[in-house]
Amino acid sequence: MTSLPEWMFLTHYQPEDPGAVWIKDLAVVIDIDVERSPHRVLTPNVIALPHEAGYRMYYYSAQPERKDQGVSGCIVSAFSPDGNQWTKETGIRVDAHAPDAENRTLCPEVVTLPQGGYRMYYQAHGTSDRGLILSSFSADSLQWEREAGIRLALEDAVCGSPRCLPLEDGRWRLYCHSYPNQPQGEGIHSGNHIISAISADGLFFEVEPGVRIKQQQALEDYAVYAAEVLRLGDGSYRMYYAGWCQDPLEGRIFSARSKNGLDWIKDEGICLDIGGLHQGSKVSEPCIIRLPDGRFRMYYEANDGAQEWRILSATSSG
Repeated sequence: MTSLPEWMFLTHYQPEDPGAVWIKDLAVVIDIDVERSPHRVLTPNVIALPHEAGYRMYYYSAQPERKDQGVSGCIVSAFSPDGNQWTKETGIRVDAHAPDAENRTLCPEVVTLPQGGYRMYYQAHGTSDRGLILSSFSADSLQWEREAGIRLALEDAVCGSPRCLPLEDGRWRLYCHSYPNQPQGEGIHSGNHIISAISADGLFFEVEPGVRIKQQQALEDYAVYAAEVLRLGDGSYRMYYAGWCQDPLEGRIFSARSKNGLDWIKDEGICLDIGGLHQGSKVSEPCIIRLPDGRFRMYYEANDGAQEWRILSATSSG
């Protein structure tokens, strides 16, 4: 594999494949805020801070107390020195805002930029509740300022759950879900897929031809989405993604591999199944980091079958 500049190792790069065998951790990573109803913390994204200064997690927090303002929720953060113990940080990282995100911001994706600082891609819903992808910039990973324009919007579909990788040729590839406004069919034929878009500068994206991950099995007949993509040391790619079925409505995490980031082969079986404390109905929105001891940790959102969502984790030795 071609030698990469140092900054690229900070964004979706792992020297080894974390694999498809994960053991669920017992502790809750980010618990619900009991004073709020509905109780929802969702869509984790974790970055390693410079100089081994710990980790920062960005995630969606429901804001039911702001319903009269037309706001459903926003992106907040938590800090951990070791990837195990997390403390919620005060303040809001990216709030609901006009234009294009008056209702909520969610599904954060933070990348390190070659010129320094960070860019956060995120899913946004405005007054029309149309899902699209926006971005903000931060010099310190805490204070964020909206970048002008829309990163990606689809004419006849909703897009969201972004993940963005720097490529060796200087371009950026963004993975996201694409859900047509009018389903193309029933079940696995509904067209709820994972697609990709390409950009020369990380700001202006064009959708690439084809579909990266299609609905292909009964456990995916509601949707596939939330691709977490890793570039590996041998130049290949590993993806973890969520697959939901609709009868009953359940979500699980699956995995796939690729040699070029475009053509994917799904692994057999389920990578992370439902079951266990607080996760009887859905597990989805995976995010992977490497721990100081060399193991890998997956953070994910989990639903207990009611309206409570928490952020949990699982660990792999690779």
